[in-house]
Amino acid sequence: MGLTAKELTELSKHTAKARRNLDNLLDFVDLMNNDAEKLEGDITPAGGQIKQLSNEMSKHVDEIKTLIDAQLDKIPINPEETKDAASKLGLYHGTVHQVISYADTEKSKYKENSYWWRYWVSILENVMQQEIENPSEPIGGKDRQFLEKRK
Repeated sequence: MGLTAKELTELSKHTAKARRNLDNLLDFVDLMNNDAEKLEGDITPAGGQIKQLSNEMSKHVDEIKTLIDAQLDKIPINPEETKDAASKLGLYHGTVHQVISYADTEKSKYKENSYWWRYWVSILENVMQQEIENPSEPIGGKDRQFLEKRK
């Protein structure tokens, strides 16, 4: 069996961290180059070599991240998991409006049709379905339900 969505997400985060570390290495080279004339010896060749290797490694790290993200995006969303997550969000956020706002904010952090974007869309759909089946207290008046305001 392949890696889970959470495991792939963790790997993706590590590739992003590796990329940031390479960027920090390039910042180091720039810093050294700024003070090159104050240092004894010629650091330019070493700095150039570091820069070249870092740029080459960055391409490979990006390639690995692309492969991990592509594998993650192939994983189908588990409707029972998102239904459960939607219910739990209701416990932590109180109103339907707060849950929808939170889930929509989380969804917006991801590329459209990516695994986590689809995950949050599914949660939003579950929240809306739960609201239709069990309407919450009206917002803004006695006879107006929250979902009616969204139309």
